[in-house]
Amino acid sequence: MKTIIILFLLTVSEVISAQNYEEAMQKAMQTWQEGNVETASAIFERVAAVEQENWLPDYYLGLVNTTAAFSTKDKKVLEVQLKKAETALQSALLKTEENAELLVLEALIYTVKITQNPMVNGQKYMPKVSEIYAKAEKLEPKNPRVKFEKAQFELGGAKFFGSDLTPICKEIEASIVLFDEFENDTPFYPNWGKDQAVEALKSCKN
Repeated sequence: MKTIIILFLLTVSEVISAQNYEEAMQKAMQTWQEGNVETASAIFERVAAVEQENWLPDYYLGLVNTTAAFSTKDKKVLEVQLKKAETALQSALLKTEENAELLVLEALIYTVKITQNPMVNGQKYMPKVSEIYAKAEKLEPKNPRVKFEKAQFELGGAKFFGSDLTPICKEIEASIVLFDEFENDTPFYPNWGKDQAVEALKSCKN
């Protein structure tokens, strides 16, 4: 009888914990959508500290800071954002095997560094980013974020050097198809990117 009661209490505890997790993640997502990056980052950070076997809060902590860093002009703020993103990525990798979503995040972190100082960091990190996307594509060839972000990265270089954009634009088109086909039932699993791909495709045609 005692065993049954203990099992029941554990089950209830797990349900409550799951509810708290979902509520906190939803709050963080909503706050991020509203443009409050610092608050969203703080919520993701708190959730990540509690979720010892769940890589998704760390992933979003890294993503929210990385995407914000692309438009950050203040060098001190940028350093903090990149540090948070890199720490979150390493924490996520301790909780799960390397996957395409985390590789995309890693590539985006390096891309921020390139865009902030192209002359110094371009030659240093561009081969690394290409290597990361190739690895991600090998792991998950049908992951839409891999295909799109890889093409997006190549598009920037092609525009800079005046190269033919046609093959890259075809890859962006293909990524949109993959976005429509992609499915994962895990709560809060990454599903972003289609809107950005659609906008990027428009720029191909201009």
